[in-house]
This record gives sequence, structure tokens and C-alpha cells, in this order.
Amino acid sequence: MKPKIDPKSTPMFKKRLCLFLLFSLPVLGQEIIFKVSDLQLTALDREKGLLLQFSDDSLTTIDLKAFKIKSKTALKLPPEFTFIEYRPIWQNKVLLLTEKDGGKVYAFKNDSLVRKDRSDIVHWQSDSSLFHRNDTIYKYGGYGYWTTSNALTYLDPISKGWEVISTKGLEAPKSTHKQIHFLNKNNLIILGGYHLSATNRLKALYQYSVWIYDFKLKIWSYLGQSTIEEMDQYILIDTGPEGTHELFNTQRSLVKIDVINNETSYYSENPLYFNVEMDLNLPIYKYKNAYIYYIKKNKNLLLSKVTENLFVQQKTGNGSLFIHQKNRTLYAAFSVFFGVLLIVLWLILKKSKKKKKTLFVFEYKISLNKKETFLEPAEYLVLKTLIVKTVLESAQLLALIYKESLTKSHNEKIKNTLIESLNLKLSYVLGGEETPIVSEKSLEDKRIRVYRLKAPQIIVRLEK
Repeated sequence: MKPKIDPKSTPMFKKRLCLFLLFSLPVLGQEIIFKVSDLQLTALDREKGLLLQFSDDSLTTIDLKAFKIKSKTALKLPPEFTFIEYRPIWQNKVLLLTEKDGGKVYAFKNDSLVRKDRSDIVHWQSDSSLFHRNDTIYKYGGYGYWTTSNALTYLDPISKGWEVISTKGLEAPKSTHKQIHFLNKNNLIILGGYHLSATNRLKALYQYSVWIYDFKLKIWSYLGQSTIEEMDQYILIDTGPEGTHELFNTQRSLVKIDVINNETSYYSENPLYFNVEMDLNLPIYKYKNAYIYYIKKNKNLLLSKVTENLFVQQKTGNGSLFIHQKNRTLYAAFSVFFGVLLIVLWLILKKSKKKKKTLFVFEYKISLNKKETFLEPAEYLVLKTLIVKTVLESAQLLALIYKESLTKSHNEKIKNTLIESLNLKLSYVLGGEETPIVSEKSLEDKRIRVYRLKAPQIIVRLEK
């Protein structure tokens, strides 16, 4: 196995970075500096070409064509109102602010906010999918009161309250929150999201199911399983109502999605991606062949505008967004076949156990024959747990090394780096090219990723 090298340290990365800086200086010059504390919410007015940026009690309007601040307006806000608790959505060219976990809806009137709903819903649809269709605002799913939802609700224009749509058919998606959604004419497509464990309501489990809802027939249909791994680490780029769906992850790549044809297009990494701010849940906008995003630098935020030809790199391949439902039986049969095959191989390997070599695992090192290398405390903890448990879920592994002071994405990055380091050390001692610690989908639940130690010719022994 070849060790995975930090892309930022490679000569190729440095070369690409230098070339990028050389040819994009005029573009990177298009930056506007803000304080982190001055930004709570953003909204893009595509018709007027304006980016609206809300802080505690003011609105800053940015002209995207000239890329400069156009105006700053003081706002008169309702008591205890804070923008960070709301999400923006456009309805008939009017900007509405919808409560993240409740039912309140506000609209702007000059420099003030006017309540547009009569809802008394609170803490019910946090992290729901929010979208606009045919002059109506919808929400799907969400979390509240230690449960998740699969309800599709809309803001009734007459009652001014949130109503639930009664669906037909015998199937429905699993209750989730933090899912990704796509709109396609008369259809809503829901992908991924977290559901809660039936035995532990504080434990969230990620699932990869893809569902489609037909607004005319009012029927849910299961499409299949998503082929994009770690979907929860991606954010959906705001490309506009008619734009191509795009997903972004600073540790991965840019993915463009054709929902109609069930296709995904993957693009290689860009030095720019390492600077895009994601931890603050700031959006990325695509507007008139340019990408607009924020970069965090100390206590400041840099609003940047980069042309599409500089942001989107070389296309690396195509794939499917999901595996069709009709193929589930075939895949299940293959799973059973490979399961039986694994059992047979295990029995064969068990008979040859006496011929195996012994890998000794100490708190500070691993050794095999005359080869040895040192372990970090976190590496020993993960390796010891893998040896004892045999199979370790991704969430269980993350819990071993999780640091509350860091963001989820940062902890995920530390986890991935640790596994890479362990694999590098194990491969050296074992003298093989294969990856000793493998990541794969659980045989019991395909929605869950697990880690296992794969060393068929080695006996692993824990030593004090």
C-alpha cells in the first residue's frame, strides 16, 4: 500500500497553487472583508444581482457585478429576534425568513419585519428540508423532541398555518433530518439524512436511501441507495432554481448531479477548496458563471468571487447517483453469496492458523519478527478496540478520539488521518501492499460503514 500523502505538501499541489495564484490574482482581488460577528445570515437576490448579508440589527447589500458594498441599512427587529435562528427563502420575489426549528415566517417591509404566519409550532422541524414550489413554501422531515419526522408540510396561504400533506401509497421514507433534497418539476427527491436509533433516542444513524415524491399523485417511491459515500459531509451549492445540482466538500471534490438521468460527474480537487469556510454553515452560491463563498481568516471573513473555469477543475469520472430499486434483489443475492464465501474462506484460514505469524501490539509499539514501529496513544486505543471488537462502526471509532472543542468536520478529518497513519505503520511491519484496516458497508445494515482489521496470515496478540 502506498502511503497517502497530505495533498498540501506535494510538489504537484504547490505547483498548482503557484499557477493558480499567478493566473487568478485579478479574481482573488475581488474580496470583501467582514468580521465573523457581523454575519448571521445571507440571501442571494438573483434577479437584481445582490447578496444580502444580515448581522445583529443591520442589512448589508453587496452588488455582485461590481463586487462591492452597495448599502448598509439599520433594521427594526421584533423583540428577541436573531437572524441566526432563521433561513431565507424567496416567494414571488419577496424574501421570507423561516424559523429553523419552528413555524414563524417573516417578510420585510421597508426596514422592518412583518409576521406572515399564525403558526404556534415550536421545536418540531429543526434541520428540515426547506423549498419553494408553485408559490408555496414547504418543509420536509426534521428533528424535535427526541424524534425525527418524515412529514411533508406547507404554509397554507389561507389559514397562515403549517399543514401536513396526506400522502397515498404504502411506502414512505424513514424519518430523518439533515437530509439533502432536489426539486425536479413535479417531484421532490430526498437523499440521506440522520434517523434516531429505536433503542437510544440520543443516537443518530446515517442512512443512504433515496426517495422520490410525486406532487400530483401524492405518492412516495423508493429509488435505491445512494452511491455517494459520507453524504453528510457534503453541502449543496445554491445554483438557483434552474441550475445543475452541485455538491461540495473541501476534503473531497466537486460533484455535479443530473437527477433526471441518475448521473453524477466528479471533478478533481482544487487548491481553492481548502480555503472555503464550511464550519460556520455559510452557503456557497453559483451566480452567472462564478462561485461566491466565504473564507475564514482569524476573526474575519473574506467574501470571494471566483470564475467557474478557475473553481471547477478537470472532470475525473461519471457514476450513478443511486442504485435502482429493481437491482436490490440482485445485490442482496450477491451479498448472500459473498457472505457464504467469506465464511468458507474463514474456515480455510482457521485450519492454517498454526502457520501464521504473530503480530505483537504494545501500548507504545507494534512488532513482527524484527520489524517494529511506534504507536501514538490514540492509534493504540483504536487498534486495541478493533482487535477486541473485530468490527467497529464509523460512529464508534469517531467517539474514541472525538474532541468537543473541535468541529465535526475537523474530528472527521482527524479520524481519517489516524486510520491512514495506522495503515501505513501496519503495512510496514506486515510487509504487505494491502490496506490492513479496511472501511466497508456493514453486512447487517448497508447504511452503516464499519472498520475491520484485515490480516489473514497474521495472529494479532495484545501485550502489556
